[in-house]
Amino acid sequence: MKEPTPRQKEIVNVAIRLIAGKGMPYLTIKHIAEEIGISEPAIYRHFDSKHDILMAVLGHFETVSLRIRDQLQRQNGNGLEQIRRFMFDRYALFSDNPDLAKVLFAEEMFMNDEQLAKKILGIMHQHRDLLFNAIQKGQKEKEIRSDIDADHLFHFIVGSMRLLVNRWSFSGFAFDLKHEGSTLWQAVEIMIKPD
Repeated sequence: MKEPTPRQKEIVNVAIRLIAGKGMPYLTIKHIAEEIGISEPAIYRHFDSKHDILMAVLGHFETVSLRIRDQLQRQNGNGLEQIRRFMFDRYALFSDNPDLAKVLFAEEMFMNDEQLAKKILGIMHQHRDLLFNAIQKGQKEKEIRSDIDADHLFHFIVGSMRLLVNRWSFSGFAFDLKHEGSTLWQAVEIMIKPD
């Protein structure tokens, strides 16, 4: 994947902000150009279409996700610690980029486009593989309960995290996501550790 130019990054960030603030219908080349203060034809020098901008939005998140995945895989730690780091990293990422959280957890916006849906699904599978491997590692090391299938544990962990991030987003970011995420992790850890 080619590194985006500074202007492409700016367009992607504006697109994220517009979608999060006003919804997908408001995302137009005209509104992006107005936000940045350039002409509409200038946008087309960087992207061929609105669809390409949306692919770049998802590509931005995928790049961030892959960087985090690579960091987690390089760090030593047992399976339980890898899961904890992943969750805390997501909370930090979304706390620093609340608009990104709003856009990414509203996947239904991308469902009517096969290419966008496929991209979202690919990102989900990357996350699933990372956490699934950490869960299985933890089960082998007997630090995560093995009486529950790893796939079900994955859904439990990610589902609780997604619900918290959605509640934070719908509340207008009314609470400290990192703090609440830490509290949630304590409960998750108790539930997934063996008795």
